[in-house]
Amino acid sequence: MSTYVLYTLRDLRLDGERQAERGLAEAAAARRRAEEETVRLETRATAAQTARQAARGGAAAPLAESAADAQVRRRFWSRLDAEAQACAAALAAHRAGVYDPAVRAEEAARTAHLRARQRREVVDKAIGRREAAGRLAQGRRAEAAADDLAQRRTRKEKGS
Repeated sequence: MSTYVLYTLRDLRLDGERQAERGLAEAAAARRRAEEETVRLETRATAAQTARQAARGGAAAPLAESAADAQVRRRFWSRLDAEAQACAAALAAHRAGVYDPAVRAEEAARTAHLRARQRREVVDKAIGRREAAGRLAQGRRAEAAADDLAQRRTRKEKGS
């Protein structure tokens, strides 16, 4: 394989690595957005749970309460319960449908980037070996040429 081919292959591998870097950046951004949404949903769920506990744990039910007042209070509690359950369900759905896949996609992108970098490094090492072998061969040729020149000089001196 010629050095030219190795340089071309390195350019292709470098393009692949850059593409993998872009994919990793996009996956990391998607994960960050998913994390931000998770925090927002967790805050909302915590607030709903706190409101529910505050409404239920507040003042005790009055001893003499009309049926209408009791019904209003229970409806209010059921709305708070429903809101807390909806927040918990939205958080669970977000984690299962958005956050977990985003984390897996980022891990896959990180693995793809690592593999692309390793493939490029293999070509870089091959180029380095090829260039080192070329420098060694060039050094040997220069040494052989210097030896030949020295032998010619000694023959010339003996012949004169």
